[in-house]
Amino acid sequence: MNAGAIRAFLIQQPPLTSIRLTDSNGDTSIIEPGKRSKAKIAETIAAMQPDLIECLDKQGTLLRATRPESTLPARAATGLTLPEELKADPYALMLTHFANLVHRAYEHATDIAFAKLVELVERMDQRSESIEQRLERAEAGMRREQRERLDDMWDRVAEAAERAEAGETKDQILNGLVQGVLGGQAAAGSKANGSNGKGQRQ
Repeated sequence: MNAGAIRAFLIQQPPLTSIRLTDSNGDTSIIEPGKRSKAKIAETIAAMQPDLIECLDKQGTLLRATRPESTLPARAATGLTLPEELKADPYALMLTHFANLVHRAYEHATDIAFAKLVELVERMDQRSESIEQRLERAEAGMRREQRERLDDMWDRVAEAAERAEAGETKDQILNGLVQGVLGGQAAAGSKANGSNGKGQRQ
């Protein structure tokens, strides 16, 4: 079992929320990835040597599963080998050794490049999730502010009705409502300018 094959299994679609591992004794354990990279999680799983790996969604529904020893490809000992009749040739041995060194260097570079690519994709996913959360908070704040304005407007309407009952003129009531609305808009505008100023300073 190797971490690279496990990592390739974990990053398949649909994305997982948690990982359930079952060992040879039937005991299970749950891994919550959080913001950890799949490469690090794969290394942890490879060290634990589970018999079964299960990927779950938010509701705990099984997305996919695998038995590493039977389905995940293990890293084979690759490299060039010489026929028996050439093993006594020093030049053939030298060339074979050099070819094996180049092959291992290329394999190592490929593994590193793939790991970096996976980390980059995971960071992009985390950034997108963070942006979505900020947008949701901003939208909730706007809805809350709109409710507060509506509540304030209803309070002013009720106040105007009371003042009308008290005998104030129609012009006085309208002037009071307009001043209240303009005052609320000015406060909201100064708040927005303050927020923009903070964003520019950052």
